[in-house]
Amino acid sequence: MHEKPSNITRKDAFESQRQRIMKMKELFKNKRFILILAAALLLLAGAVWLNLKLGGDDPGSAAEATPEPADPARETMVNVYGDYFNSFRTERSRLREREIDYLRSIINSENSDEDTLADAQTRLLELVSNMEKEFSIESRIRSKGFLDAAATVGGDTATVVIDGESLSDEEVARILDIVVTETGLPASKIKISLGA
Repeated sequence: MHEKPSNITRKDAFESQRQRIMKMKELFKNKRFILILAAALLLLAGAVWLNLKLGGDDPGSAAEATPEPADPARETMVNVYGDYFNSFRTERSRLREREIDYLRSIINSENSDEDTLADAQTRLLELVSNMEKEFSIESRIRSKGFLDAAATVGGDTATVVIDGESLSDEEVARILDIVVTETGLPASKIKISLGA
């Protein structure tokens, strides 16, 4: 005859089943995060490849094609602006690293509820997407013959700073076309300015 299992056995079985479910949920969260991050990295790699393909030149040849300034005043201006653009990129990278670390700490925390976790994962994907867009915008602008550019994309706006003394209407239109293509934003949400 079959004996009924005792309450202790049922309780242990229930607890064991609950623990397995919790482990599966945790594994699913980690796999989902890894898949999302892998997809974002693939998008970034695709953007770099596409940028190189559209630019038509290898990154080293653009520096060789840039003529040296003819006079010392122009050389000083290039150095000042070059310092501005390098400093801007360094600061932007530092801030992004801190934000990514913060989001990762939320994602990896056992204390994060599902809404907080989902928000952090969404924000991380947006951040990676914006970084990809900024890189692509800057690279495409340089491939069009501009000395340098710095772009920031966030929310529903984009700002681009161009290294140069002036911009013609045609140059503004080319830059605007690049930014609209990369971000999908309307022209009214894009700001283009010169220098430091």
